[in-house]
Amino acid sequence: MDNSKQPGIRCDNILLAESEFRRIPALPNDLEFKLNINIQNSISNDNRRLVCEITVVMNSENDPVYMKVKFVGIFSVTDDGNMEIKQFAETNAPAILFPYIREEIHGRMLKAGLPKAVILPPLNLIALVKKTNSE
Repeated sequence: MDNSKQPGIRCDNILLAESEFRRIPALPNDLEFKLNINIQNSISNDNRRLVCEITVVMNSENDPVYMKVKFVGIFSVTDDGNMEIKQFAETNAPAILFPYIREEIHGRMLKAGLPKAVILPPLNLIALVKKTNSE
């Protein structure tokens, strides 16, 4: 890869594929949130198209607050491709999708009237992708 050039990968679409939210009316004072993040990358046989799917599940379905969000990013290599699509899939694609996930979760939780704002912390996406790929 030539570091003086752009990667040559285009974002064709970002889709909210799934958004599910539930809460009980009377929330406990010690409300906690547990995140489960799953990243799935699918690369075409000719290495020219990438579909990156990120699913974030907050808590379990039996907890007072439950949320599941899935975003899909569709990327393609341009004619002046400068970066391997596999390398882009490991770091760049999840990093592009994550602000959309963060905004969906924050907005939904805010509208739900939770006692405190829920803002996902910055994440080390490289470590997260490596952990997901090793499982």
